[in-house]
Amino acid sequence: MESAKQQPLLELWLQDIQSYIYRVTSGPMGAARFQFNRIEFSYKRKNKKSQDELSIIFLSQFPVKYRIGFQLEIWHPEIRRVKEFFMREIVMKESNLCSILLYMKDFPSNDPEQEIVKDYTVCNQQDLFMVGDWLAQTLQYELVPMCEQLNSVEAMEKLFEVNPDWSLNTHNGGNICTDLIVAKLNRKRDFHRRYEELIYGVQQKIEKQLMSPESRELLTLCYESIS
Repeated sequence: MESAKQQPLLELWLQDIQSYIYRVTSGPMGAARFQFNRIEFSYKRKNKKSQDELSIIFLSQFPVKYRIGFQLEIWHPEIRRVKEFFMREIVMKESNLCSILLYMKDFPSNDPEQEIVKDYTVCNQQDLFMVGDWLAQTLQYELVPMCEQLNSVEAMEKLFEVNPDWSLNTHNGGNICTDLIVAKLNRKRDFHRRYEELIYGVQQKIEKQLMSPESRELLTLCYESIS
């Protein structure tokens, strides 16, 4: 009981935190034509041939702290159709059918001590100001440009071609399948060779315990269904 008493209590209410986060993110997101949904606390937009959705996630650990994170989903109709064909019996949630799924950890901080952060802890005003400033900067200078780089299957091809390890470094099986599907749809990279490169890369990630064997099975299922 004594240690519990010594723990500092939250100085903020969730409503205050959400209000401030909206205030600092609405500018850059509004300028990029995202529409805000207050109920879901998410930003959405139709972007040429894609649909982008940013969800900001608040995890309450009241009365000690809150945790703030986000996920970005990028959707392309062509890629969804391919994934629905071979994933329809195994997909557990809608987001698994999106083209790209990224989390806060995929946008590293400039602070070496917090380079890979799954979410930020907020206990007081100082924490909130730090998270708000990081979010505003990251959304404007990294997340929105990333959406522009991935706004069509053709644009994605350029990113994957220039950065062959990009999808692998997200450690997300769905993103890796998208890399392979894009190679198949655009027919600029050797589709079969790309599968061999990706399956080798996934196996290395599995051996380092950065990915699960299910990701390898998913990639193989994807390859077999579109070959």
